[in-house]
Order: sequence, then C-alpha cells, then structure tokens
Amino acid sequence: AFVTIELEKEKFQTSVKDKAEDPEWCEQCELSIPQQGNRAEVFLKVLHRNFMGGDEFLGQISLPLQDFDVYEKPKAIVYPLQCKPGQKKTEYRGELEVKLGFTVKASESVGGSVSDLTKKNKGSISSLNKVAGNIG
Repeated sequence: AFVTIELEKEKFQTSVKDKAEDPEWCEQCELSIPQQGNRAEVFLKVLHRNFMGGDEFLGQISLPLQDFDVYEKPKAIVYPLQCKPGQKKTEYRGELEVKLGFTVKASESVGGSVSDLTKKNKGSISSLNKVAGNIG
C-alpha cells in the first residue's frame, strides 16, 4: 500500500509497504499553500500497489485547510477512509492517522529571506509577523 498526498498541483507519494496488514509510513512532505489559501484542500488517497494492472483504490480523505489553525501545534488525528466522490459505499475501508502542520517561511515578495531574518538582531519579530500576516 502507499499514500498520495495532493494540494492543488503539488503531489507527494509515500514509499510502498508490501504485504502489510497495518502499514505505517511515518513520512513527511512539504507542500506550498496555493494562492486561494485556506480554501484549498489536502487530498490523501490510499492505494494498493498492483503490479499486474492499475493500482487498487482503498480509500481517501479530504482535509480542508480552513479546518486547521496555522498557529496550533500539530497533533495526530485519525480519519476514516472514504469511498470515491459520488459513490455511496458504506463498508469499512480503514483509517489513516495524519499530523498536519504549517511552517511560515519568508519570501522575497514580503521583504527578505529566512537568512535575512537570522542576521538581524532588531526587527526580526516584526519581520516574522509581517510574513505571517501575508500568508493567511
């Protein structure tokens, strides 16, 4: 089994866990928040690697970014896997434990880079607040 993680046009795929009844990945990825900000959703799809044909869909979850507080410490939450959109299947598909966190990064468009912030003794707090204010 493996998981794909998508946020807009960015996509990450975990490693494949062969013949695992209860796979654990403990992997991280970093995806940029798109222009529409908290109106975007993170999609996680769990698939079974099938070498004879197409990969088999096991379940998915959708996490709207608006449901998360960017300043809250990330915590693991268990989500039940859902069927494909438009289907009304009710059988148990499993669950996925996810920890979602946000990292505020400086960008050139808001005045400076991360290295600029570390060099300054004065003004670094206000610079970080300026960056954080422009993300949401």
